[in-house]
Amino acid sequence: MILSRYLSRQMAIRVLWVLLAFTALMQLIDLLGASTDIIERGEGIMGFLKYIALRTPATMENLVPISTLLGAALTFFALAQNSEMIALRGSGHTPYRAVMMLVPLALFIGIVSFFVSDRIVPWADKKFVAWWERTEPQNPAKAGKTDDAQKNEVWARTTTSVVRIKSHSDGGKTLEGVTIYELDSSQQLTGRIQAKTAQWQKDKAVWILKGVDVFSGNEADSSTYSMSAMIWHTALTPATVLELANPDVSISTSSSRRVIKGRKAGARSGDYYELQLQKAYLSLFSPLIMLLLAAPVAAGLRRSGTTTRNLGYAIIAGFAFLLTDGIMLSLGEAHIVPTMASAWAPAALFATTGLFALLTLEN
Repeated sequence: MILSRYLSRQMAIRVLWVLLAFTALMQLIDLLGASTDIIERGEGIMGFLKYIALRTPATMENLVPISTLLGAALTFFALAQNSEMIALRGSGHTPYRAVMMLVPLALFIGIVSFFVSDRIVPWADKKFVAWWERTEPQNPAKAGKTDDAQKNEVWARTTTSVVRIKSHSDGGKTLEGVTIYELDSSQQLTGRIQAKTAQWQKDKAVWILKGVDVFSGNEADSSTYSMSAMIWHTALTPATVLELANPDVSISTSSSRRVIKGRKAGARSGDYYELQLQKAYLSLFSPLIMLLLAAPVAAGLRRSGTTTRNLGYAIIAGFAFLLTDGIMLSLGEAHIVPTMASAWAPAALFATTGLFALLTLEN
């Protein structure tokens, strides 16, 4: 128990320092790129602090796997360099057993990472987008440009309709140029509703469409009529509008499940949101996989130089895992590879590789 706590403490300290160092570096680079935009918004020093606070969770989330890899590898390397690994062997503790003592810490890191990515990051991203759009300076020279209009255009899909929104404002509560393509149970077009504006009514959780033109029926039997206003019941909310207008905004597992079940609007197919679910679940085990990839460093010997060599192999393997995982996820989003395979195949492959390498070196 004492040995387990000692190893866990050594690894936790290194993982934390690596995570903080990389986060500070990435935040500095990001802040330098956004400094002009923050100044133009007239937010002053508080704007810089708010930018850092809202962007840090997403930055840290992305750096957890590589920080775990480097933290574990550096821990094993330090044990070997200080001859502590030899002492462990002499007391009957094999490198394999030392790695197993760190599994609870890796799982704990995974749980914390999952909580941050599932709760804190989506919340911070939404707050950032709402603040960024609300404080955007008005530039008359850019008004009316086609590129800006296309940038603000949003497409959303629900179980009963496809929605096109030309532009939005007030944190997604005011929409302009709304077109609703109504679908039947077989996803066939049954009608179209066009509205000049849509205003969100928070107390009733509905939209009020104004300047409405309704087209119903098919080519053989169709009708058209207009009205000044109408109520629109839909799963689309202002928060969802902001999410869809900014593809980089993270989405929680609960939101993904709601989109899949048709309780929330989304911009992509159900397979995409199923893949987001699997990615979130994978974050629980990514630190454990990185621990296994770093494990061969524990089996190295300082005098023979195998510790340094294994450290290099571990780092290469960790980056290879991240690269392969990214490629497979992209293939999954493009529907080239099945969802489950694209999410879990790299994890299974590299976890098996790390475990096999550890057992081979142990023998």
